[in-house]
Amino acid sequence: MSISDLRRKAKEAWMTGKFDKALPIFEQLHQQDPKDLRIFVKLAEVREKNGDKKGAVRDFIHIAESYANDGFVVQAIAISKIILRIDPSRTEIQNHLRSLSEKRGDDWAIRTLIPQDYEPTSPVSEDKKFNFERTPLLSMLSGDELQDFIASLSLKTYQEEASIYQPGDSGGNLYLIGMGKVRLEAGNNADATYAHLSDGDFFGEAAFMSRTSRVDTAIAESEVKILTIKRDTFDTWVASYPNIQSTVESFYSERVLARILAISPIFKEIPVNVRMRLADNFKLCHYKMGDEVIRENTPGDSIFLIRSGHVKVIMTSPKIPNRLIDLGEIHEGSFFGEVSLLTGKPRTASVIARCPLELMELRKKDFDHIVERFPSVKRVVARFQKQRVQDTIRTLMERT
Repeated sequence: MSISDLRRKAKEAWMTGKFDKALPIFEQLHQQDPKDLRIFVKLAEVREKNGDKKGAVRDFIHIAESYANDGFVVQAIAISKIILRIDPSRTEIQNHLRSLSEKRGDDWAIRTLIPQDYEPTSPVSEDKKFNFERTPLLSMLSGDELQDFIASLSLKTYQEEASIYQPGDSGGNLYLIGMGKVRLEAGNNADATYAHLSDGDFFGEAAFMSRTSRVDTAIAESEVKILTIKRDTFDTWVASYPNIQSTVESFYSERVLARILAISPIFKEIPVNVRMRLADNFKLCHYKMGDEVIRENTPGDSIFLIRSGHVKVIMTSPKIPNRLIDLGEIHEGSFFGEVSLLTGKPRTASVIARCPLELMELRKKDFDHIVERFPSVKRVVARFQKQRVQDTIRTLMERT
């Protein structure tokens, strides 16, 4: 029987709860591909389901050591939590992680970039280890600090397509992916997906850092094991390691950018992975409340995307000199400045910051480069530009 057929039969037996039938199938899969730790994990889980706790712990310890020895600490922690749930006396993995962290010093933790393709090797040279991306939330911890942190984490498993959080939920937790995949959606709109995450990634930082309720949705894209960091744990942690908060805030900034690109109509038709590469073309600009972002009748060759805050748009009455007409406000995720960008003419209105404002500015040369690859971008901007001209004419007729 082919591996694909075995995988299909194994999944079917697991999903229908026929764990006695699933066991020999997973054993066969593991024998055929012993380096596939995800199959090994399922085998250990099936052993536990069948009442073989001793065998499950034995397998889980082997899996966790494989991850830990290669520096994949988040995955090792997730597996260690499972071991302790089955048998609280088995602390080998925590001790092993502590020993590794003390031996290797700072920045000892690394993470998988493509965990689905990860095949652990033994031994792995130190040079090879540090070619991987380090796990930013753990690399500063070692010894007692690491052990205390691990003890503070809780582990929960979510099935495929289960909701991890939704708009309105509490933002009091930060999440680490032990194993599996998660997608993030703006609001509860699957069409506005702005991140696909996997082993070692963290998420939930927006509401967590701002201490507000969730405004977005996190969905398990596969069965996923999530490690939860609580607010008091994080605050205690940051008191000792201030750089950790900077790390989270840096990721927060990137995620905000990804979210805005996802909800902006300009980039809606562009794949998620491509959007973030395009983000390098933008310049982040900050304005205070009352600042003039652009001035009517001045030259302009850029378009602005609102990352946070909102602006007021005003223009001079064509009939009454010195009279200003309020054309309304533009909010987060929307754009402005497209008329001058497309036509080369001076700015048709002034734009004023109504609050502290973050804008992403895209210059014409960069806009043209994006349009070469994705013509839909220009079509969307041109369509909105035409609609705004019509709205402006209607407003002028009503107010003059």
